Amino acid sequence: MSRIPVVERADAGPEVNASYDALEAMGFPLLNVLKMFGNHAGMLDAFSRMAMALYENPKLEARYRELAYLRASQINACHY
Repeated sequence: MSRIPVVERADAGPEVNASYDALEAMGFPLLNVLKMFGNHAGMLDAFSRMAMALYENPKLEARYRELAYLRASQINACHY
């Protein structure tokens, strides 16, 4: 059970649903972490705009992006 409530589509306002739509249109599944960001429409909007900037016209091939994610996780001792 999460400590921060998630915002389901049925309970979300129009701004949050618009951000959910934009993220799903880019191929992101609507994970609970995104629903958690739905508690603050501005945060979710900022995240979706950042994701669009990173994924709409990527400069790196997908395999190199994945290597960068893995290396950043190693450096920061994070589980991927």
